[in-house]
Amino acid sequence: MNTSTTDGTMYSAGIDLHKGPLQLHVVDAAGTPVCQQTITHDKRRQLLAALAPFGKDITVGVESTYNWYWVADELRRKGIPCVLGHARDVHAQRQGKHKSDGKDAANMSQMVRMGTFPAAYACLPEWRATRDLLRKRLRLVEERTQHMQHGGCVADQYLLGEGPMAAAGYAGTVIADVDKAVDTDLKAQEMLTTLIDSLDKWILERAKISDKPLYELLTGTRGIGPVLALTLMYETADITRFPRAQQFASYSRTANPEYSSAGKRLGPGDRKRGNPYLCRALHMLAVQSIKLYPEVKEFHRSVVKRKGRRTARRILAHKWALAVYYLWKRREAFDITKFLGTAYAPRAQSSH
Repeated sequence: MNTSTTDGTMYSAGIDLHKGPLQLHVVDAAGTPVCQQTITHDKRRQLLAALAPFGKDITVGVESTYNWYWVADELRRKGIPCVLGHARDVHAQRQGKHKSDGKDAANMSQMVRMGTFPAAYACLPEWRATRDLLRKRLRLVEERTQHMQHGGCVADQYLLGEGPMAAAGYAGTVIADVDKAVDTDLKAQEMLTTLIDSLDKWILERAKISDKPLYELLTGTRGIGPVLALTLMYETADITRFPRAQQFASYSRTANPEYSSAGKRLGPGDRKRGNPYLCRALHMLAVQSIKLYPEVKEFHRSVVKRKGRRTARRILAHKWALAVYYLWKRREAFDITKFLGTAYAPRAQSSH
């Protein structure tokens, strides 16, 4: 877990951020509270006014809730150090039996002061809006897939592939309702396809490609289109954040965590820790690779027989996480032989 420091500032602050009231708590270097305030409206002006007496000699920790953008941007413009905190790890360090917004803000201010505030990666301001559009596209693609799968379920429920429902003796009212369900799924798919195509065009015209050689390496890999390549780049941002490939796999939620004690496996670990959007992108890539690579299709089939479809898909997504990591790190084109073998591994250090 990465932690933050106060960068030598005299004061430390914690902000418990919600859609409604904002709770601010400030302590000095000794941990003594010097400011506690609840801000309910005109949040930008009131927050800056509350922090003004401390100048730039304060480090502010804010939990990474969905609406942290404006706080980080306002503090950055004023030159006030701001640290984004990992929400799950912040709550894991909560003290005491009782919880309140004031207590949460106070705990965060103390974490910032002591250097134990669990720092999360803060996306660059100029990347955020495009990244959010890419995330919206992922959700729309998943929704379209759900409608496609539901249409197949309806067909299986009534064996539509074997003939009309009337011939099977179903009543007219039942047939009408089933037709309406199928028609609704088809129209939803058409509407979502139009939205996805529109988003694709918008994103490709406006996205900033900071690393052109990497983008070309990614798009040169079968199964990785321009939009998926951008999704991988925007969600990862900087591959040097991950010294090891397994750290990247863990961040992308494709690793297989487990809890164990005294040599006994107690169950699965925390599979929700990491980036869910990067996980979705890699699973989409896994599905595409089954269709595009005969070797991957055969590998997937063999794993399904041994471990089941769900585990096989996760193993394939994990392999793609390692492949993307080393493609990015080593600047090497994708190699299907390495992908299916064990060659995507840390290089041995030469001895001198």
